Amino acid sequence: MSRTAVLIVNPNAGSETRAQVIQDIVRTAADLGWRVTVVETQRENHATELAAEAAAAGHPVVLVAGGDGTINEVIQALAGTETVLGAIPLGTMNVWARELGLSLDPVEATRQLLQGRTYRIDLGRVNGRYFLLMAGMGFDAEAVHAIQGKTKTRFGPLAFVVAGALAALRTRGTRIRVRADGQTFETNAALITVGNTRLWAGAVQITHHATATDGRLDVCIFPGRAFFTKVKHFALVLFGRHDDDPDVTYLQVRSLHIVTRPPISIQVDGEAFGKTPAQVNVVPGCLRVLVGEGDVPTLGQAAPE
Repeated sequence: MSRTAVLIVNPNAGSETRAQVIQDIVRTAADLGWRVTVVETQRENHATELAAEAAAAGHPVVLVAGGDGTINEVIQALAGTETVLGAIPLGTMNVWARELGLSLDPVEATRQLLQGRTYRIDLGRVNGRYFLLMAGMGFDAEAVHAIQGKTKTRFGPLAFVVAGALAALRTRGTRIRVRADGQTFETNAALITVGNTRLWAGAVQITHHATATDGRLDVCIFPGRAFFTKVKHFALVLFGRHDDDPDVTYLQVRSLHIVTRPPISIQVDGEAFGKTPAQVNVVPGCLRVLVGEGDVPTLGQAAPE
C-alpha cells in the first residue's frame, strides 16, 4: 500500500485546540512514513464529496478526524471501493473508535491505526443510506432528532442520555409490522435497534451478538410497556441478558422491512434520518477499514487482509 492518505477534518469537531491536534496527527503520520494531505469540510455532506474525490484520485487511505456522523458521510463514498477508511476520534461519542478499542486520544489513535491492520467489513443500508454502526427507530431516534446542533456539541453524551431517558419514559410504543428475511410478524415497539456493531450510544451493548463481518445485521425490538418493564429491560441490557426476555425480540437477518403506525423517527449512526417505513439490508464486505492491534470482538473471527 502506498503510504499516502487524505485526512478529512470536520472543523466543528473537537475542542479549541483542534488545529494543534491536526498538526500533531500529521506529524505522527509523517514519523511513521506517511504523507498526509489535509482537507476540511465546509458544509453538510461535504465529507462525502471529499472522500469520493480521494477515492477517484486513487488515494489508498482516507483518514477522518471527526465524529461518527462525519464517518457516516465518508462511508457513503468509500463503500464498494478499494480505498481504506481510518477513523480518528474527534467527535462527541466516537462509537466506532470504542468498538475498535482505539485510544480516544486522536494522536495515539492515529499511531494505532497506521501501525495496525486492514479488514474488510459489512455495512448496513437503510432507505438507501449506508450505516457503519446502527440504525435506530423509536425513542433513541427521537432523542437524536431533538438534540442536534449546539446542544449536542455542548453537552455531548449526557444530552443523548437525558433526551433518550425522557423519550423512553414518555413513549408507550408503536404498532409495527416487520418482514425479516421473508417472515412477517406484528408487534409493539418503543425501540428498534438494527446493529452492524454492538455499542449503543457508546455505552451499552444492545445488539451484543453483532459482528461486522458475518453478512448479517442484528435486530433488537423492545416493547413499549409499563415503567417497571422498561426499568427491567434496561437492567437486563446492562447484564447482556435482554434477549432472554420473551417480550424482547432479537433477530439476525440479511434484510428487514419495517412499517409503523404512525411513522416514527429514524437515526443512522447517531444522525437524524427521516421517518419510517424503513427498508434495511446488509451489504457484505463492502468497506475496507484500518484497525489497531489487539482483539476486536465486533469483527468476529474474520482475518485481516
